Parts: sequence; structure tokens; C-alpha cells
Amino acid sequence: MKQYVDWHAAYTIEKRIMVGHERVRKSSRARTIVVCVVVAGVVLVCGLFLLNRDDSRQVDLSTVLDQVRSGRVFTAKIVDAERRIEIITVDKKHFHAYWGETDERGASLVDVLTKAQLPGGYSVEVPISRG
Repeated sequence: MKQYVDWHAAYTIEKRIMVGHERVRKSSRARTIVVCVVVAGVVLVCGLFLLNRDDSRQVDLSTVLDQVRSGRVFTAKIVDAERRIEIITVDKKHFHAYWGETDERGASLVDVLTKAQLPGGYSVEVPISRG
């Protein structure tokens, strides 16, 4: 008995198998790309949080003034627009304090810093009004 091979049917079956395999490859590649993009995004966000870390501790203004008067402050910066003073102590610790509009101690900060003669000096940031 002769067996007839239906080459068209065999080719169609083989083609279906290959097409299914290519689909798996394409979806696998797409999945890999999506996972890589998500991982890169997470790494980027974590890196930004670590680099933008503010290790300055907020304290009361009286604490800052006591440290300035006792000579434990290396440098200071007054940010007038935010009513904030930032100090770095001799042992490299960072502190900041805020004062209110009616707080008289905030107005006398420049006098206190001038009398203290800080080793690193001090600076005052004043906003420029453009009118």
C-alpha cells in the first residue's frame, strides 16, 4: 500500500507551530522590556530620594541662638524670605530653625552672628524684588 503524504497539511501544521512560537518570543521580549523599564524607574526614583536627602534637623530658634553664643557654630546662613536660619556646627551637624513675623529674636540674628565671629562666616539671602 502506498501512503500519500499531504505536504500541504504538514506545512500548515508546521507553520502554525512556528507562528505560535514566534508569538511567545515577541510577548517574552515585550515583557522583558516592560520589566526593565519598571526596574529602571524604581532605581531612578530611589536614587533621587537618596541624593535629595536633607540631613538638617529642625530645632527651636533659642537652641540655635544658644549654640551660636556658646561658639559651637562654624557657619550660618539666614534665608530671609523663608524666615529660616541654617547652621553647621563645629562637629559638622546641620540644624535649622524658623522664626515668626513678630519674633524679635529673628530680627536680631545678624547682630548675634556678627558678635559671635563664626570661623566659617555667615551669609544672608534676601530675595530681589523686581518691580
